[in-house]
Amino acid sequence: MKNIIGKFFNYRADPSFYDFAKISVEVSEKDNLRSMHIGNDTIQSAMHLKNHNQLVLNYTKVIALSLIFNPNPAKILFLGLGGGSLQKFFFKYCEKSFTKTIEINPQVIQVAKSYFFIPDSDRLEIIHDDGVDYLNNHKDTYDLIVSDAFDDEGLPDIFKEEKYYELCHSRLTKNGIFVINLWGSDPKSKLYIKKIKMIFNNQVLFAAADNPGNVIVFAFKTLPKELRVEQLKEQVKSLENKTSAALMIFYNRLIESAPSINGHRLNF
Repeated sequence: MKNIIGKFFNYRADPSFYDFAKISVEVSEKDNLRSMHIGNDTIQSAMHLKNHNQLVLNYTKVIALSLIFNPNPAKILFLGLGGGSLQKFFFKYCEKSFTKTIEINPQVIQVAKSYFFIPDSDRLEIIHDDGVDYLNNHKDTYDLIVSDAFDDEGLPDIFKEEKYYELCHSRLTKNGIFVINLWGSDPKSKLYIKKIKMIFNNQVLFAAADNPGNVIVFAFKTLPKELRVEQLKEQVKSLENKTSAALMIFYNRLIESAPSINGHRLNF
């Protein structure tokens, strides 16, 4: 049984945003893990109490594999904060990168800062805003966009739409990567992946983090320069040694999803 150490409500939710007043943000602890729950018992984010930067949830380990395709992203945009596990990971292992996070729920921001040891740095910016509105209102481009936005009911509808994938595509640099966290038990997840493939010229990989569970999609604006299976595998091993995260199983799942483009299979 989880031990709740904090439960928080947005009693003064900004009326210009989604009404969060009835949605609680809970913090629990069990077996040296601190977890965040938003509106239900599902673990939205988890942190090891003895190693704040360690990736705990499998879906975050899959997303970490983006570094084998671009080990030094200069600008990273996160849509969704949770407990900030990914933000802390990229902050630590990409020492020259600047990360920006857009989070719609103000209580999530406060809880993440208070309970999950988010670094206070100019390289790690957190903005309270609607992610889609922010993308529409700002024309900056990014080397990596990570879409990890869930509410108490799952993936919001806007993140399932073709126009959202097109918007993210337009906010990537020439060699940028779009990564999105989907829910594998959603029977329409294959349809969302199909939409992403259409927009990204079929330059898409994906891997299940758990069974059932999250499905992480990688969409490349331009194909990475290195697409040879053994060379990428060596980069995975190097990343594992550097971060102490078990990643190879998820890399193998990514490779299994390697597509064909114009009738030719990628050289994974």
